[in-house]
Parts: sequence; C-alpha cells; structure tokens
Amino acid sequence: MVRSVNQRFIAIIAGAVSALLIIGLIGVLSTRQMADELEYTDESIIRSLAILSGIERDFLLIRVNALYHLSYAEQGKKAPHEATIRHNIAETQSLLDEYQRTLVVNARDKELIEQDIQLFNVYLAALDKVLLHSNANQKEAAVVVVESEWKPAGERLTTALAQHAHFKEQFVEQAVQKSMESGRRQTWLIVLLTILGIVAVVAAAYFFRKSLLATHQTH
Repeated sequence: MVRSVNQRFIAIIAGAVSALLIIGLIGVLSTRQMADELEYTDESIIRSLAILSGIERDFLLIRVNALYHLSYAEQGKKAPHEATIRHNIAETQSLLDEYQRTLVVNARDKELIEQDIQLFNVYLAALDKVLLHSNANQKEAAVVVVESEWKPAGERLTTALAQHAHFKEQFVEQAVQKSMESGRRQTWLIVLLTILGIVAVVAAAYFFRKSLLATHQTH
C-alpha cells in the first residue's frame, strides 16, 4: 500500500511540474515572439520612417539652395550652394538606395519607393538644366526651365514622398496594433493554461485523497 500511495503522490507531483513547465515554456515563447515583433518594428519600420524623413529634409535643402543659386550673379556666391546641392543629392540617393535594398515591407511599399526614385531622377534632370543656365547667368532661360520643368517635378516628388510617409505611418500603427493584439492573446492563453493547471492539480489531489481514504477504509 505504501508503494501505491507513493506512486500516486509522485504522479501528482509530476503532473503539477509538467503543467508548470508547459505554462512557463508558453510564456517564454510568447515573450520571445513579442520581443521579436517589437524589434522588427523598431529596427525596420521605424528606421524606414527616419529615412523617408531624411529624404524629405535633404530634398528641401536642395530646393532652397537652388533658389539661392539662382538669386546670385557672382560665381563665388553660387559655388557654396551648388556644393551643398551636390552633397544633398548624394545623401538622398544613398537613402533611397538603402530603403529600396533593405526596408521594403510589401508590394505597395516597393511601388512607392520606385516611384520616389523615378520622380527624383526626373527632378534631377530639371535641376541640372536650371543650374546650367544659372551658372551661365542666363536668367530668362533658367526661369523658363524652373516654371516648365523644375517646379512641377519638385511638386510631384513632394506629393509622392508625403504619400509614402503616410503609408508607412499607417503600416507602423497596424504593426503595433497587431503586436498588442498578439500580446493580449498570449496573455489570456497563459492565464487559461494556469487555471487549467491549477484545476488539474486540485483534481488530482482530490482523487488522490479520495483513493487514500478508500484504501484506509478497506484496511
């Protein structure tokens, strides 16, 4: 009888430990999943928003310095602004390339970054004409290009960048919402499993006590 009681007692302990191990494992996996989702949101999506913001900033600096370039007649005053323009062009191209290579999240995002690159190249072609006329002090020719090509290209690119940023902001909100919903589901699952584990242990203890009393009554 002692052996039988010990076996039942060990079975209850083993069941309780198994339940706790299962609950703990699910908790660890859930926490890991949430951490991975948050890391993805932080490193990928937030980084892409920062890059889009950087592109918009550099593009604004290009436009402002191009206007200063046009406003001066002396080549010495034009040169610093043209140097700034070339620097920001390189920065923008680098950011666009990084985004396209590493930060595209879906087909729509791919379509938007390709549109950004295409419109930026159109803008650069118009800008080169403006700078060429500006360096030659051909104000009238420069104004014609500004009105017919440069300004429209800049407006289209500004609209495209704003559209892309809005898309990515919505994507971030959806990703955060999805992560929170996943966290809530995992929390409820852990709570449910904990309750089931407690019920199972209590039930096992009850039947163990019942069988123990029956054994004593038999003897």
